[in-house]
Amino acid sequence: MKCCSYKIGVIVEIMDSNDERYKLVTIGENPKDIYTFTRLVVSDETLILDREYNEITVEDLNIGDLVVAYHSNIMTMSIPPQTNAYIIEVK
Repeated sequence: MKCCSYKIGVIVEIMDSNDERYKLVTIGENPKDIYTFTRLVVSDETLILDREYNEITVEDLNIGDLVVAYHSNIMTMSIPPQTNAYIIEVK
């Protein structure tokens, strides 16, 4: 059994959540098609890495960045689906 899944996509939205401990980062395989989006729940426990594998913060992410996100296998059934992010790598 796999511990997590991954998704490659472009950041299309970064927003605050109702809980200040989390940020919501939406990525999409096709930025013009909402059905390819995934909303990542980013917390202090999420490891975020730049292109050289240096640790960065969610504030260093930008709309338009290509990322690989490793996330929980559990997702909401909403559109876009929402899941907890474990690792985000900027490519």
